[in-house]
Amino acid sequence: MRKRIPRISMLAACAAMVSMLASCAPTYDNIADQMLVDTQKQADDGLLKLENLGKQIDNLKKSPNASDRKAIADAETQASYASNIDFYSKLQSSMTVLDARMTSNPDLSTQKITTSLGDLEKNIESTRQVHASQNTLGPDFAKEMRQTLDQQFKALTVYELTIKNGSKPQ
Repeated sequence: MRKRIPRISMLAACAAMVSMLASCAPTYDNIADQMLVDTQKQADDGLLKLENLGKQIDNLKKSPNASDRKAIADAETQASYASNIDFYSKLQSSMTVLDARMTSNPDLSTQKITTSLGDLEKNIESTRQVHASQNTLGPDFAKEMRQTLDQQFKALTVYELTIKNGSKPQ
């Protein structure tokens, strides 16, 4: 059974982010908005790849065909933590730049945005730690973390779109 590191639940994280962001009236930043979209896509691409590799490994392991052993080894190599360190490094870099951009114009929302981005970074780091300790991620775990991160990104996107439309987030 795969070890699970505690993480902020999807519903709790979304509720906390939406409520924390609701009382602020910052200015819209189209560059931060694009960076948010790009970083979410980067996270989705990496975790979806790991999810699909996990499914492929699980399916190949059920096969009685001896020739599938090489395919299993290849898929496990692609899914290994060592093969995905670059994904985590680039994602962390994107998160650092996103944090700097979204909090560079201090206003009432800065602390709340910092907290929301911090929660997102904690879930990314938890995923990285599980991957490092187990060497591969199970497809269900990768999917669950992708969905969790998507919900956190969605809350930040709602925030950005709300201020883009000239409204105070609610």
